[in-house]
Amino acid sequence: MTDALTPQECLDRAKMHERLASTTADASARVMHQAMASEFRRRAQAGASSPAQASGGPVVEMFQPAQ
Repeated sequence: MTDALTPQECLDRAKMHERLASTTADASARVMHQAMASEFRRRAQAGASSPAQASGGPVVEMFQPAQ
């Protein structure tokens, strides 16, 4: 992800990831796209002008969905 995105660009990317999540049959890819959509929506709401806060850890952690 780049840090120099406008709120509208973040919303556009969130919508793109939501579309990708809804059309993939791969469970791990779907989880990743949902996480990316959530992150872009969060950035859009935060104004997208400042970089994401560095916590020293990953922004998104992957997990195995329950089967």
